Amino acid sequence: MVTSLLIAFQIHLAENPLPSRRRQGASAKTIQGYSQDISIFLRWWQGSFGEELTLDALKADPFCLNRKTLQDFLAWLQTTQGFQASTVLRYAASLRAFCHFLLNEGFIQHDPALGLRLPVMKVQEPKGLDDAQRSRFEAVFQSPWVDKVTKRRRTYETQADLRLARDKAIAFLMLYAGPRVEEVEQLKLGDVELRPKSGVLHVRQGKGFRERDVPLPQAAREPLETWLKEREKLGIAHDALFVELRAGHRPLNLRSMQRMVVEAGKRAGLDRLDPPVVVTPHVLRHTYAYMLRQAGVSLEVRAEMSGHSVATAMKYGRPKAREKERAAEALDEMVSA
Repeated sequence: MVTSLLIAFQIHLAENPLPSRRRQGASAKTIQGYSQDISIFLRWWQGSFGEELTLDALKADPFCLNRKTLQDFLAWLQTTQGFQASTVLRYAASLRAFCHFLLNEGFIQHDPALGLRLPVMKVQEPKGLDDAQRSRFEAVFQSPWVDKVTKRRRTYETQADLRLARDKAIAFLMLYAGPRVEEVEQLKLGDVELRPKSGVLHVRQGKGFRERDVPLPQAAREPLETWLKEREKLGIAHDALFVELRAGHRPLNLRSMQRMVVEAGKRAGLDRLDPPVVVTPHVLRHTYAYMLRQAGVSLEVRAEMSGHSVATAMKYGRPKAREKERAAEALDEMVSA
């Protein structure tokens, strides 16, 4: 019955809006994540009560699923499992969606997720690269990487310049336009418009099914232009923007992009700093938000360009202590003028 309950929940997620959204349906990644969380909750239920939570059990006693039970589960995650607040909050979102499903289907007539006490996440300083780290990262893409151990060494070396053009276009796009790695994976040729002195990146299906247009600065346009010229020579039949270089030229997947960015960070020696810096696509996205703020871009515009709400954009570009000190100094200067 647990399996059937999970399947019904997955179908509901695909066909109905989440409690926090008005848009229809959820992405495949969201469905997978929520399903995994609820499967853990159902296993915890069985271990705690000695029996499965089934539709028949809910029909017999709909109040067996209540706020106290959900609160106990969240406490178990935090105290026994040692999960951080961010992970517990993710489980809470999954539970809200699960309760919404049960209400929608008429299995319960109350919402057990109402009034849950949730942990408060500590506000973290931005984890993007500072100017020196960013310069080191960019320098890695000045010459091809030819020292990789591979069984196809000759092919690898002959494609080194082509691989450099592709990987630099991906890395600099993430760094100077801020798309999520999932969004980069989905890009088509028509999603990039390049003009002599400007350009636009069209994100057709961002997080929450939101679309957005992001202007491309020169630092992102030039690598893209180089890659597009090289890609055209390959005679590829499909329209995926970034492709594998092996025969068939299948669309490049996000795992390959993630590995490339991590490897670039290691080649830049950023993982050997004190403290070490592990570069990921999300770190590049943080860096983009940080540079926008440093450039004086308003919070509302930063949110629009990053595909975030204003509240979320603040988390991605929260001022550091020295920036706030400079703001106070500027205020002093204005008052005393």
